[in-house]
Amino acid sequence: MSYLRSAINRMQALAENGLAKPPATQPALRRQLAKLDASVGEAEPVVELRPFLEKSRSLGVLSLPRYELNRVLRGAWFDPEFDVLGMQAVDRASMDQRRSSDQAMIDGYLSYFPVERAVISPLASAAQRAADRYEWAWRERGSKWRLFEPDQGPAKIADEFVKCAADGVSTLLLDTGLGLNLAASSYGQATFSQACYATARLSAEKATAPQQNLLNLFDDREHAGQLDLIVRALLEPWIDAKPSPEHRKVISEVLLDQVGDPRMQKSRWDMIVQSLSQNVGEERAGKIVQVFKRWLTDVAMREFFRAIAKTTDRPDQWAQRASFWLAYLDEGLVTDAWPALGVRARNRIEDIIRQSGERPEYGIIRGGPSSSSSIIMQIGDSRISEWSDNGSCRFWNESDPNAPKLYVKTYDGGKLRTTAGRTDFEFTSHVPQSPGWEGKFAGIIYRRTAIAHPKFGRGRSRYRGDTW
Repeated sequence: MSYLRSAINRMQALAENGLAKPPATQPALRRQLAKLDASVGEAEPVVELRPFLEKSRSLGVLSLPRYELNRVLRGAWFDPEFDVLGMQAVDRASMDQRRSSDQAMIDGYLSYFPVERAVISPLASAAQRAADRYEWAWRERGSKWRLFEPDQGPAKIADEFVKCAADGVSTLLLDTGLGLNLAASSYGQATFSQACYATARLSAEKATAPQQNLLNLFDDREHAGQLDLIVRALLEPWIDAKPSPEHRKVISEVLLDQVGDPRMQKSRWDMIVQSLSQNVGEERAGKIVQVFKRWLTDVAMREFFRAIAKTTDRPDQWAQRASFWLAYLDEGLVTDAWPALGVRARNRIEDIIRQSGERPEYGIIRGGPSSSSSIIMQIGDSRISEWSDNGSCRFWNESDPNAPKLYVKTYDGGKLRTTAGRTDFEFTSHVPQSPGWEGKFAGIIYRRTAIAHPKFGRGRSRYRGDTW
């Protein structure tokens, strides 16, 4: 580093005495120095670092040449085993006061940020003094962002992060010196964690832009250990609100790829809930994950009715059914929904759903009419199977062992279309009756669950001659 500085100073002096500056060399050197001042360097691979540190420890830091001392300052913090060696190097660097060593000390502090170890306090203090020694970017960064206050810096940056528009994040991260890849340093990862916390606390009205910024910075490999935090940041603001369909799709895509579908990858989501519970409590953690399940239920049901509408030869009849059932969904009364598609209907329906940008999950019906499909719903404690054709609608209690399971991949068509069951099992058709099948269905559901239809209320009671 001092060699580069000397070279630049020499060329500057020559130029000031009327001699031409080398046109390529000086700007290149300045660019390299600017890069060193601009952001933390990447950590050295451990497989190469450990034997070097062990050798340096045996030799003693006072005997190390400058470049090896700087290497110790950058890398000693990767393992508590080398904390003593690292502090010895810090002591020497503090006495020498050479800019290259001060830069290496700051790099090491930011790269490994050992906040859970006693060494963090003296290391942060030494890095702060190093930053204050020169008129360079690190002095202002330390003051503006509290970089060298371990319990303040990441949260300070995160508070500004959630206020940024999408085009302001790059400027912010370059300004802090962390660089655009937060996953490259432990300090950057701590900042990402604090940004997740800050985003999770936002109201729905303010959450969209910060969530998009988090997703732009998310590294699926480096941030794998922070999945619980990203889940919270992406879902908690929507507990009592709905994002735009476009934003919901983006979030859903990431969560499906990184964690999976909570309806089928239950164990993975149980681990997320368990982790979140440590910070927000079990009840709140359950509500956070329920947001995603609610979105998937909403998509499954709406897309099923939309796809059938495009394939049925009775669009008027299907529009009635869609209106009736989606009214329950709109009020949050459908807690689960799962399509079961006929073998022939599958490809066409799946294609229609995929065109909307959604990722459909469904079961397949084996046996019975291959072009017929069903949507299996949960309202209260009732399990309901509605059909795409003129088949009767079935009603089970969820405790009934014969009730169709949710989220399974294959259904027996004969069992799904059964007309026999426990005394509380019911089935009935959509044949119009005064005042219509909607009132009849609403009555059945109210009687079974005490849940009123948003439009038809408690429906109607049995009339003489009814077969349900």
